[in-house]
Amino acid sequence: MRSAALLWIARAESVANATQARTSLLEALEIIRNLPSPNREHHFEEARSVAAAVDPALLAEIPANSFDMHEHHTTFQIVQAMLAHGHVDAAFHYVLSHEGTASFPFSMVGNVLHQLDPKIPDSAVRRMTLLRAAVEAWRQRAFGTHPHESDNFIRLFGHCWKELPPEEALQVARAIVARATEEPDAGTSVDYHNEIHFSSHRQHTLFQILHVMRHFDPALAQSLINSLDELSAAARCYPNGLQTMQEEAEAEAARRKAEGATCDGGFIFAGNPEDLPRQRRLMDAIRNGDFGPSIEDAIQKYSEDTSPETANYAPKEYWPSTGAFRTLFYQVGKRLGPDAAKLLDRVPDDDLRLFASIELAAAMAGVPASSISSRKQRYPQALQRREADGS
Repeated sequence: MRSAALLWIARAESVANATQARTSLLEALEIIRNLPSPNREHHFEEARSVAAAVDPALLAEIPANSFDMHEHHTTFQIVQAMLAHGHVDAAFHYVLSHEGTASFPFSMVGNVLHQLDPKIPDSAVRRMTLLRAAVEAWRQRAFGTHPHESDNFIRLFGHCWKELPPEEALQVARAIVARATEEPDAGTSVDYHNEIHFSSHRQHTLFQILHVMRHFDPALAQSLINSLDELSAAARCYPNGLQTMQEEAEAEAARRKAEGATCDGGFIFAGNPEDLPRQRRLMDAIRNGDFGPSIEDAIQKYSEDTSPETANYAPKEYWPSTGAFRTLFYQVGKRLGPDAAKLLDRVPDDDLRLFASIELAAAMAGVPASSISSRKQRYPQALQRREADGS
């Protein structure tokens, strides 16, 4: 509990007092090193994301998570934290450090590129370095049962292809076509406006670079359209694929602006479908300032974590209710400022109240929001080990 609190305190201190934040992080690491497994590994994973925000140089001192299933997620969190806290140079080098590995973070290359101004010579050189590293990583990878990782590269190339020398971009485009047409097709389900649907991963890949092929090799592009039904249907509606869609969206936005239309923004909901009503209530609270229903939702989560029938034996700092209160009070702090403190009395647990107050402080200090992990464990660890041993 103390190590988790110190990690989150370090993050909350990162904007106003970087030196104190580093001290808090180092104190947390000393505690984590003495924790039993697997809690030690889970806390180190959290610590790596916090170090990315506080002092990326400390990442070298924190063991990387050995849980392969979390590797890509952790890499995403680390780069995201670096960029959110202004460590663009560290993010650039961190992505490049994955060259030649199976964990190259294609999905984060675009985020780093967004922070590198192509009009600044040094940044332009870094952009080219990242793009070429992504191309080489894609060429070397066999994506197998994880075609979505390849999709991240395809989207990146479809957006940034003009930054590469024309001959180089053409070679990459032809390599994408060759891989898509030669490798076994995979199923997918992607829908666009005007009832455009893709069930073929191969055809959806080609659609995403259709504008590039139209530019470099119109004959090949038309040949693919003529021979592939879903691609043909999509091309009739969007002749240059995603480029046409983007142009239409920009034209519509310009039209609405000219007519005086306004947009207050929106929200993207993700996660367990059962949590969507709770997320909607929180979004409503952010707009209107009434967080009562969301507090009740978090209390309900706490009841589920603590009741005998649904008791959660995961470490308390990873309970879903802990995450719910942390998320809630970060938003409460942003919306209500100092007045938010009076709502802490409604948190029904001293530890969760501490964690909520840390998020409240982080929000009021202007610290970027962080991703929050939750775990549900039905049985105590000792019972889990006996079941695993068959005893």
